[in-house]
Amino acid sequence: MFFPKFTQFVFLLSLIFWQCSGPKESTKVPEKPADPNDRIARLNMTDLDGKPVKLSDFAGKPVFLNFWATWCGPCVGEMQSIEKASLQFKDKIHFLAVSNESTSAIQSYLKKNKFTFQFGHLEGSYVNVFVLALPTTLLIDKNGQIVSEEEGYRNWTSPSSIKMLEELVAK
Repeated sequence: MFFPKFTQFVFLLSLIFWQCSGPKESTKVPEKPADPNDRIARLNMTDLDGKPVKLSDFAGKPVFLNFWATWCGPCVGEMQSIEKASLQFKDKIHFLAVSNESTSAIQSYLKKNKFTFQFGHLEGSYVNVFVLALPTTLLIDKNGQIVSEEEGYRNWTSPSSIKMLEELVAK
């Protein structure tokens, strides 16, 4: 009785590892440009209605640009703290979260979760804009210059995060 269950377990485990073994061909990751602001030129975004969104649309105001996905646990986990930070800084920083998933997937997520900040669609891959981990947040000053990049989950209402956002406003 133990042996058949153990064999099934080993078989299922080997299938999981086989499926998660990564791509058969290597994907070339572009090297980050020496000037981090060259990344901004590669950004191609739309709102959820398909209208183009450019960072220049927010000229004169700092931008909190979050790269995320609905399937990413840490991304979803930090959304409530982004919402709270966006309410605290609503008149001082423009908050924008973009995913390269289908707009219908993003809209479905938003139907279940009410957020007041802007969501958009990233046209193309995360790698094209040198985002290699999700979530990744770029803090962009009022002059359109990237001043900080935060990879991974972050509580955006923690004292250190609030200080970082206050410094962004002051730049």
